[in-house]
Parts: sequence; C-alpha cells; structure tokens
Amino acid sequence: MNNGKLLFEKFETSFFLRVCELNRDKTPAERETRCLMSSIDGFCFSYNSMASGFYQAKRFASTIESVAKSLRDKSYLRPHKPYTPPADVEQKLNSIFESQLGSNSAQISNGRIKFKVLSACFKEFNHGIPNSRLHEITTTDNIRSFYLQEIDARVPLEKFKSIELPPNVSIQYEYHRFHPETDTMFGGVSAFPRRSTVVTGLSYKKKYAGYTSKPLWH
Repeated sequence: MNNGKLLFEKFETSFFLRVCELNRDKTPAERETRCLMSSIDGFCFSYNSMASGFYQAKRFASTIESVAKSLRDKSYLRPHKPYTPPADVEQKLNSIFESQLGSNSAQISNGRIKFKVLSACFKEFNHGIPNSRLHEITTTDNIRSFYLQEIDARVPLEKFKSIELPPNVSIQYEYHRFHPETDTMFGGVSAFPRRSTVVTGLSYKKKYAGYTSKPLWH
C-alpha cells in the first residue's frame, strides 16, 4: 500500500514539474487557458473511458441474458426424466415431512436432515432433485413446489402428437431416408446424384441406413 502511494506521489510531482516547464514562457492568460484546456481534455478522456466501460458492461450483460434465454429455450435437450405428480402428492409430502422433520419444522438448515428428507422423497416418487438445484432447497415449500411441477421431456415436435392440428397442417414424424437398395421405383436413382447419405448419430445408425454414392465411371 505504501509503495503504491509513493509511486502516485512521484507521478504527481513529475506531472506538476512538466506542466510548470511547459508554462514557463507563457503569459498568465495563456497559462490559465492551457490549464483550462488540460482540464477539459482530462474530463473528456474520463467521460469517454466511463462511457466505453458502461457500453462493455451492458454488452456483456446482454450476452449473459441471451445465453440464459438460449439455455431456457433448449432445456428440452437436457437428459431429464419425465415426471407427472401423482394425485396424492400433497398427502405423501406431508407424511414425509411429519416423519422426518416433525409437525412444526419448515426450515431445512441441517445438511444431514436435508439428505434424509430428499432421500425419502426420491424413494417415494422415484424423482430426485438435480445437483444444480440443491442449493435452492432451504424449506419444505421449496420441496413441495418442485414435486408439484410436471416435467415434460418430449421435444417440441413430439408435443404436436398430443394436440389437434389444423386441417391444412400435416406433420410426418418418422421421416423417410432414401437408400438405393430399398427405393427401387426409379431404379435406385436418387434425386441428388453423387451425394452420399451419412448417418452420424449413434442412435439413428440403428434406425436409418446410410450409403456412399458411386462415381460416374463406376
């Protein structure tokens, strides 16, 4: 701390001597004008630096918000297990709280008790709280709100199967992949000649067969 203060004092002294040297041959009016212009330049530099800092901070915050929104929109891609609350979920939760915490305990501050309560809930509902949300569980109301929330693990396309579509909308859920050995209507000729079909997904390799197109001279 003392070294930094000493360095600042040396810089301040050298700056003052430099200003005095520049203003040595100037008239009082010129010295006053130079000092005023130096103050204005310093203020403009500080203002520009502050504005640039605010812009960078706002840009960084907007980036964080966009990333968070993207994660929320793509939450269906996470490996969540589907969960539907049973009809008597309230009664079962009350029974667990009564047996593990007692009748008048709503706060869960002890880690050992928290583990016992959550283990009992997982055993009862076969649905556990993920590690990323364990720090949010501090009361019985947090547990209650979690187990009352339904989790739909279907992708947005699969959700259309459970709703009635308009008459002018038709969705082909199981798409068709061309293969010359099975699609023989046009002699196995593809609409995209000399273009191979490569199946990269491990799960889709079992469902769809890929092929390598032959060159013209074959």
